[in-house]
Parts: sequence; C-alpha cells; structure tokens
Amino acid sequence: MNEISPINFFNISQKVKLNRIIDVRDSSEYDEYHINNSTNIPLSLLCEKPYLFLNNRYKYYIICKNGSKSKIATYHLDKLGYNVTNVIGGLNSMLESNLVSYYY
Repeated sequence: MNEISPINFFNISQKVKLNRIIDVRDSSEYDEYHINNSTNIPLSLLCEKPYLFLNNRYKYYIICKNGSKSKIATYHLDKLGYNVTNVIGGLNSMLESNLVSYYY
C-alpha cells in the first residue's frame, strides 16, 4: 500500500495541480473544512462502488481527518488494482504541520 507524509503531499501539490484528491469523511465533516480541489466520497460508498468514481489510468490521493478511514480505503482500493496513496495522519497532521492555508 502506498503512503505519503503530509509534508511530501503538500510539496507535490505545490508543484503539480492534484485534482484527484478524495476525502473519505462523511459529508458533514467535509463541509466543515477540506482541502481545496478535493472530492468528497464517503468511505462506505467508495469501497462499495469504486468503479463509479475511479479510473485505473489515474493516481488518487486518499485523505480523511486522522488517517484511519483513508488507510482502510487505500488498502481496499489497492487490492482492487487502483493506483491510490494514503495521506498519513490525514488532515489533522496537515494542521499540525501548519499547512492550513491549503484548506477551504
């Protein structure tokens, strides 16, 4: 399973526009705050019907609040053959690293 630290994720996103960031939290949590240009697909929906949202040709970064839901999603999707990377520690780690300007 591929994983990336919040700092490396932020650095990559500054060099390349990442428009394939999936936030697997519930809609209400996503509405409170999220990464700009991220897409909200709750964990259960993404794991049940990934074919509706993902394409094998693209790379996706999976994120949640603390990294637990995104780790589950990344593990599951990786086994299905999708190119996914978990953002370790989730949004909380990004906040702790002072990457708050990246949020909406």
